[in-house]
Amino acid sequence: MPELRSADPALVVDFRRWLQKHRGAAEPTVRQYSRGATELLLALGDDPTCWNANGVRAHFVERTARCGVGTAEKLVTSLRAFLRYLSVQGRCRADLDKAVPAFASWRLADLPKYLTAEQVDRLIAGCDGRSPERRRDRAIIVLLARLGLRAGDVARLRIADIEWETGTLRVSGKGRYQVRLPLPQDVGDAIIDYLECRPRVCDSDHLFVRNIAPFRSFAHGDGVSSVVKRAMKRAGVITPAKGAHVLRHTAATEMLRHGVPLDRIALVLRHRGVDTTAYYAKADVNSLKQIAQPWPEALP
Repeated sequence: MPELRSADPALVVDFRRWLQKHRGAAEPTVRQYSRGATELLLALGDDPTCWNANGVRAHFVERTARCGVGTAEKLVTSLRAFLRYLSVQGRCRADLDKAVPAFASWRLADLPKYLTAEQVDRLIAGCDGRSPERRRDRAIIVLLARLGLRAGDVARLRIADIEWETGTLRVSGKGRYQVRLPLPQDVGDAIIDYLECRPRVCDSDHLFVRNIAPFRSFAHGDGVSSVVKRAMKRAGVITPAKGAHVLRHTAATEMLRHGVPLDRIALVLRHRGVDTTAYYAKADVNSLKQIAQPWPEALP
């Protein structure tokens, strides 16, 4: 369990423990939610029983005026979660979370960012080499590109999660949601190649470890994303989005183009609803052209 920061207010420390114990939240999520909770306490005072809807709404409006769309959307989620937690604990008025305004955004409004097949090949080829670092980077990138794992999933992988006899990989995702995924041949080969030179670490059975002594495992997904960013720079792959998540989008769009139904893709990506997976349907432009209606001509 991640260490609690002593600088956090007592209410936020309790909130962090609740997120970790009852929600199974990953450390990046805990940090994000705690940041929003701390800012709310600093703005409205340390006694939530005195808070009201006007104060909560005013803080949100003032805070979002100084940040981008992505941060504002995350702030909505974190503030509502904190206020619901306080309400259940009897520490603030009921339904105060409803005072956090909905932020204007439209789901599925943009196109998914992904790499072409040629870019993926270049990215993998850029990891050729016999050094432990190159073998590790290749295994990580193939895992992300073929199975659409999240960076945090890869960071948490343990050697025991690979079931060689059945050819499957056990993955623990968000909220302790655990599934078994098929292990493609090229992914298995890349992992075996890395294990042959993986530094021996006595106190960790994580699959991937850092290449600099004392060879610790990745603390969270940020380290995995850094591996992908460096590999992109090395291979000269230029895309609007960098990091591990673009390979998750790439895996989803490739499955779709090969005719895999959306519900099957949702199972692999571990989406809780197929509506989320439908986001990738827009990337299949050729199929969309077949159902697009011609624009009516203007009447005289």
